[in-house]
Amino acid sequence: MRIPVPRPAARLRLLCFHPAGGGPRMYRDWASELPEDIEVLAVQLPGRETRIGEPCLTDYERAVQQLHAALRRYLDCPYALFGHSMGALLAYGVAVAAAQHGDRAPERLLVSGCAGPGIPHPKAGRPGWSDQELVADLRSMGGTPEEVLANPELLSLILPTLRADFALCDTFRRPAGPLLDCPLTVLGGLQDIVTPEGLRHWAGTTSAGTSVHTYPGGHFFLTEESAASVLATVSAALAAATSA
Repeated sequence: MRIPVPRPAARLRLLCFHPAGGGPRMYRDWASELPEDIEVLAVQLPGRETRIGEPCLTDYERAVQQLHAALRRYLDCPYALFGHSMGALLAYGVAVAAAQHGDRAPERLLVSGCAGPGIPHPKAGRPGWSDQELVADLRSMGGTPEEVLANPELLSLILPTLRADFALCDTFRRPAGPLLDCPLTVLGGLQDIVTPEGLRHWAGTTSAGTSVHTYPGGHFFLTEESAASVLATVSAALAAATSA
């Protein structure tokens, strides 16, 4: 877990889950750009950054079990969950696990760049793609600097983690159990492969309300051209979550 700016008196914790191939660093700036009453906690999976020497997780159910066990101590006060792409699936899984174990429910679940459960992923099977195919896919999605994609040494470190993360995504199955009872905020890029229909499909996972927001940009709209708009939406959603 990374806490870029500790705020022990914050009214709300925001637990952030990174996408496939990524790490908690992508949420570093959120700690200073979101309101001061929000404490950002960036979840770090094994196999990256300071956990580079640990084996990556490749099974969705096992990953959610481990994450929930590690995060339970942070769920003792008002909190929300945010995840992008693979991170959206993990954030959803942790919310379900919290409900199954009688933990405090999140004030809001925010999912980004990911279709709701039941929508087949158009790129399933990526763990078996060649290195060249994976690099071409990364280039098409954006979010990865060209100097990284052109560096064989860096790619030799990145691609095994990426394959493991894609394997984790391929094992995703909607967890059994009742619907969530927290409101959902769903975010997507207008030029992303995830369709508006796929985004709206998240509404079937909760008995509370669901709002869907789309922005200019591809898969990494939230860190590129629509970064400011996404932060504004997240801020407003979190403010509404604790004012009811």
